[in-house]
Amino acid sequence: MEILPPRKIKITEIVNKGRGVIATEKIFKNEIIECCPLIILREKDNQFIKTKSESDTLYHYYLEQPDLKRNSIMLGYASLYNHSFDPNSEVDYEDDLKLTHLVFRAIKDIEAGEEITWNYNFDDDLVEFLPTE
Repeated sequence: MEILPPRKIKITEIVNKGRGVIATEKIFKNEIIECCPLIILREKDNQFIKTKSESDTLYHYYLEQPDLKRNSIMLGYASLYNHSFDPNSEVDYEDDLKLTHLVFRAIKDIEAGEEITWNYNFDDDLVEFLPTE
């Protein structure tokens, strides 16, 4: 699989959220926004990361994948997309059996300058930790 840098997005500061990702030109519904590789962690790597706190930089790139019985480090802009209960993108694994890439895809048209968000699907008891929209 060829991974190309994203062409229509950039990282910027988002009010009340910190960093986020916005469209630099129109992105159409069903268009792939970004394909982000995953580094699948070995067990000894997992143990190291579990000793880190949320204030540690590496923690923000860490993706727990209990359904796959593994954890990963997200590359690309994957860790910078903010949450929304009314998102304009969705995330899925690339269509391969190893599930080594996250694909961000537009679920509606996204205008230039608009923030790109997805629903993190947090449990209700974690919602209080989300930034306000």
